[in-house]
Amino acid sequence: MEEIYEPLDKSLQNVGALMNAAEAHGILTSFLCVAQSNDKWLQHILGNATMDGLASKCQQQLILIRNYTSEQLSSFNCEFTLLLPNDDISISERIQTLAGWCEGFLFGLGLADINTELLPVDIKEFINDLISISHIAPIDENSNSNENNYSQLVEYIKVGVMTIYEEFVHDGQN
Repeated sequence: MEEIYEPLDKSLQNVGALMNAAEAHGILTSFLCVAQSNDKWLQHILGNATMDGLASKCQQQLILIRNYTSEQLSSFNCEFTLLLPNDDISISERIQTLAGWCEGFLFGLGLADINTELLPVDIKEFINDLISISHIAPIDENSNSNENNYSQLVEYIKVGVMTIYEEFVHDGQN
């Protein structure tokens, strides 16, 4: 998904969207996890963008991302990946983008009107972890452990997202 990030991010910037590609993917992913089939997520990403050629192209990109992410979430092999920038971007920027992805996911859960009090304890803990990750502070670029910590965070989030997806979609909680 790394090769998708940059074009979508530029497209969102061109239409004046209020968020980057990672935040948009976070919102989309939360909607897919809780089986929201409406396009409310799309309205929040594009806002009041005039539906000119650029906005139409951006909307088409977002719909392709939705279809691709939906396939990933429902795949037998759990192939879900977060839409994040390439590894050639500084670790500090990637961590801040990951924090934005978490913000988007949490915002999407709020839009979907999920009552978190009714969720299992492990999912509530995961949501609390996402809140913490979304507030992560900038890091020291010179630390060698940052790449490893970043990778572990991404993997943890992937597993947590799949757990929420399984809870709502397969167990019919929605």
